[in-house]
Amino acid sequence: MRTSWQIQQSVIFALFIRELRTRFGSYKGGYIWLLVEPIAHIIVLTLTFAYIRQRGISGIDIQVFLVTGIAPFLLFKNIALRIMDGIDANRGLLSFRQIKPMDIFIARAMLDALISVIVFALLLIGMAWWGLDVPFRDPLTVLVIYALLIFMGLGLGMILSVIVHYIPEAKTIIRLTMMPLYLLSGIIYPVAKMPQELLPYLLWNPLLHALELIRGAFFVQYHTVAGLSPEYVLMSTLALLAFGFAWFWKNRLEMLAR
Repeated sequence: MRTSWQIQQSVIFALFIRELRTRFGSYKGGYIWLLVEPIAHIIVLTLTFAYIRQRGISGIDIQVFLVTGIAPFLLFKNIALRIMDGIDANRGLLSFRQIKPMDIFIARAMLDALISVIVFALLLIGMAWWGLDVPFRDPLTVLVIYALLIFMGLGLGMILSVIVHYIPEAKTIIRLTMMPLYLLSGIIYPVAKMPQELLPYLLWNPLLHALELIRGAFFVQYHTVAGLSPEYVLMSTLALLAFGFAWFWKNRLEMLAR
């Protein structure tokens, strides 16, 4: 006889493999497309910086600067949006009593986290091989912030799954709001060079704290803004997780009955 924990592990692993095959199994070379999105961002933004004749930021290669912001943001965004669609995409599987919605959420978050880490590593290795300067001053901080972004995306995704259940049209709006969030998280431009009068408002964004902390962990010469707080990232993550889980649990029966 297997314990409940062993059964859940098997279910999550099976869902993980199913998600992997569903997402990439039917396309030859489908895994190559994992690199296309971040590389496209980097190319477009590098050309933009070249056009305005700004090749580097505080002695940092612009491509490395960009990837250290783009990859973590895409991790957060992709997990949140995948969790948002998790129930509808796997509704048929929920008729099996062993499969719970949280198993689907965890499997999806694990897959996107693994993909993001691999893509991030490949991009950094590729840039180093190309001859760009890729420092890695504080890997522990990078790993901790990356882990917090995974859980932050999971919490937000559960909140969004409830919203789109009651307002299906909200999916389009939610996806569109990711672009302003992208621009307000310090991905394209150093936060220290942004208008100082806007900083008190920008610092309400926990993603900005997370991405600045990651860049500070990479680059010795990078000047992070005053007021950054790892504790704020942690508390924001816990708040999103707690609220997301509580709200989903409260509405789960109605959501699953549809």
